[in-house]
Amino acid sequence: MKYTDLEKREIIKYAERFEFEKYLKKKTILITGARGLVGTGLIKWILLQNEQRGDKTHIIASTRKPDEIPEDIEEGDDIEFCEYGYEDKVSRKIDYIIHAASPTDNRYRLANPVETFQMNVHSTERLLELCRKNMNCSMIYLSSEEVYGWTQDDSPAMTEEMAGAVDSLDLRNCYALGKKAAEFLCYGSAMEYGTDVKIIRLTVIQGLFQRYEETRVVNELLRCIVEKKDFVMKSDGLTKKCMLYSLDAITAILMVLFKGEKGHAYNATNRNLFMTVKDLAESLFQKYNTERKIIFAKDKAVLSDGYLPHRTLLQDDSKLKKLGWEPRGSLDHIYEVDIERFKV
Repeated sequence: MKYTDLEKREIIKYAERFEFEKYLKKKTILITGARGLVGTGLIKWILLQNEQRGDKTHIIASTRKPDEIPEDIEEGDDIEFCEYGYEDKVSRKIDYIIHAASPTDNRYRLANPVETFQMNVHSTERLLELCRKNMNCSMIYLSSEEVYGWTQDDSPAMTEEMAGAVDSLDLRNCYALGKKAAEFLCYGSAMEYGTDVKIIRLTVIQGLFQRYEETRVVNELLRCIVEKKDFVMKSDGLTKKCMLYSLDAITAILMVLFKGEKGHAYNATNRNLFMTVKDLAESLFQKYNTERKIIFAKDKAVLSDGYLPHRTLLQDDSKLKKLGWEPRGSLDHIYEVDIERFKV
């Protein structure tokens, strides 16, 4: 596996804090969404541990284009690619499944709400069946903070026991409803069949392994900094959520997979990074883009952009912390890593 100096430095720094090798040594792990942020990060993490610690973990990377091997994969890397949707054709015994595949682009979701919902549900059903067929296999489903739906400014931090309210007559909720339905399949499978499956509800992930062209507002701010341009805010900027560094997300996923209780859900967030989009933009521009300005253009926003109305959401992460996990990535670290990655 080819790594940049930055990638290797960051992964090594994080890996030193955890003892995941005792779970991964000589195991086979299936990762769906292998080309996404999480999938890419997991693959690089595992292959680097193979290289440095001799873990001999075999990766089965599920992707829609298995014949297009990423350029950073090298001969000798303990990885094979399979076509997404045909994971059951793999002949090798699978020890772990990380289900990270899901439609993430807002515009795609709005244009394809039925397909978005169905992809989340049907893929989870298929992989749960695969998990049951592989004796002693454990699975983790990557859900989202969006399952909590609409919360108000004065809402308490959402614990995993809080159901959340999601309007089933709003097309923008196709993703959240699909995630909730998939969560039920995981919980039902654990309770009815004893499937060793866990759920992790991730907040907004940013940083290492994120694609530069990603359309989310946190990435648009990055592009404005790198390209030295103004930031056009197509909302009042009062939506308030958290952010999570990509390597904090990866360690949270592995922690829940290896140490979480089957059928349980775990919030993964960084409560130190709870802020409005407006405050985030102003903080970043004051430090990294002082010569440019923030322009409010709320009247130019259109439904097809996929922007959500004003929303406040804070997750309670105490359940995950009891497993021994803590987020480490500060706001400055997240953006300094990305600025270093993409600077000209």
